[in-house]
Amino acid sequence: MENKETGRTDLPLLKLVLRLGVAAMLNAMLIFTAIPHIFFGFGGTADANIAQMTRQAMSIGGVCMSLQEFENTVLDSIITGIVAGYLERGTEINRISVVNEFDEESLQWMTAINATAHQQNLNEITVDEIRELCTARLSFSFSLFQEEDAVLQITIHKLDPDEWMDKLGFDKEARTWAGAIFETFSESGAMEKYGDYYKDATDYSGDSGYSGVVQHGNSYGNDIDVSGFTDPSIKNAHDLAAYAIQAWENNWGYVWGTFGGVLTPSLLDYKAKQYPDGVGKYRAFIEQNYLGRRTADCVGLIKSYGWFDPETGQISYGTNGMPDYSADQMYRDALSKGAEHGGIETMPDIPGLILWKGGHTGVYIGGGYAIEAMSTSKGVGKTKVDGRGWQAWYKLPYIQYD
Repeated sequence: MENKETGRTDLPLLKLVLRLGVAAMLNAMLIFTAIPHIFFGFGGTADANIAQMTRQAMSIGGVCMSLQEFENTVLDSIITGIVAGYLERGTEINRISVVNEFDEESLQWMTAINATAHQQNLNEITVDEIRELCTARLSFSFSLFQEEDAVLQITIHKLDPDEWMDKLGFDKEARTWAGAIFETFSESGAMEKYGDYYKDATDYSGDSGYSGVVQHGNSYGNDIDVSGFTDPSIKNAHDLAAYAIQAWENNWGYVWGTFGGVLTPSLLDYKAKQYPDGVGKYRAFIEQNYLGRRTADCVGLIKSYGWFDPETGQISYGTNGMPDYSADQMYRDALSKGAEHGGIETMPDIPGLILWKGGHTGVYIGGGYAIEAMSTSKGVGKTKVDGRGWQAWYKLPYIQYD
């Protein structure tokens, strides 16, 4: 029975539907209701079907658990893009004010509706689709107030589940399923209960524990020169390495959550408030060293190449097939797509390979060296691969390795 006031299905029917659904064991709630069995029982199974189901459930579970972080990253990209547009028109922004109405309930509805759209089939639900839907359904509005200061106010709107289900053409049965999954999220506390399992190894200051030799470039330009690229029209391994080398030569800085854009005072102010641990406590150092320069975090350096448009010179979020992943998520996704990979001791000498260790990533440039956005204190540096602690290498699935 549907509640006319709220548009959500009544709870008794939801629970009945859930009991029937869980019995089938091939619905989206496997991610949460069966997680203990997956963690402790299915991991070493010899059954290929169960092993595949386990890998897919773990992958989808991971992205669902990381949606809050993902939404923050999308928010960063929206703000960066809006500010860049004003700057191109010669309008300076002194302060950024953000009202974020996109809460945990919105995330739960987003996951539930996406699962229902695929009829709870784990083999059809993909990480990329969830993230694309997240980006598409995150709505916002903005305005610039010219008073004593130029204040950019951005509002991220709360998800309207009924409106979204209308757009997807959900019938009554589909709405019932979506409501059932949502209610299970709300009642079980699964996101909180299992969330820690999916957290990446994160040090907001970067990989700051390295005490070896770090080389830095000799210039500080913000231009990105494509004249030395093999083919700017195609994302490829050689040009990724050349791009990373430019970032090193120009001494790009390290700021958590950035991906190659020029750091402005208003953006730094906003990010310091959004990430008090990741940016706020390093603000004095960042202001002194990185304002007015391009900055990135470790995986942001790689993503910025994927999102770079050589014709306009702009870095446009989410373009050219490059997903918005953390360092660990990008590594796991590459393996799930069957990308060539191996332990660091087996790495071939191919510039443009991606290097990985828990919570951190870099770009191999050949000759035994890597470029990496290392940490707040070190910025983008050049280091020897040997002795750096890298665990694995892999080929990035979104570029060519010819």
